[in-house]
Amino acid sequence: MLKKKTKKKSTVKLAKKNEKVAKLNLKKIIYVMLTIFLGKMLAFIVFEIISLNFVSALVDAGLPVEYNHIFGLVYSPLSPYLFWIFIALGAVSGFFVGLAWWRIIYIEHRHWRNKKVSLKK
Repeated sequence: MLKKKTKKKSTVKLAKKNEKVAKLNLKKIIYVMLTIFLGKMLAFIVFEIISLNFVSALVDAGLPVEYNHIFGLVYSPLSPYLFWIFIALGAVSGFFVGLAWWRIIYIEHRHWRNKKVSLKK
């Protein structure tokens, strides 16, 4: 009878631990997905800045500007393949940045709140 009670208690502890891990995994998934989204947005901004510079260079040279239609998302004088390369690189870099910052903030606890500032040098 005593063995069953300890087994039941360990099962309850294990269930509570699994709930905590499940919440942590969901939080990590959301965190990484948001950093992937941020990476894509930053890549899109970089692509548009390059496009604007390219258009201004063409206009300054007196050349005509021809725009490509990219799935109804973007009209750009650059190649659609370049657009998708930028977006893919943004997603990949967002994934790795998300994992790195997850490790720094939530696992190693190395962020600005934990730093002790000393005024003496």
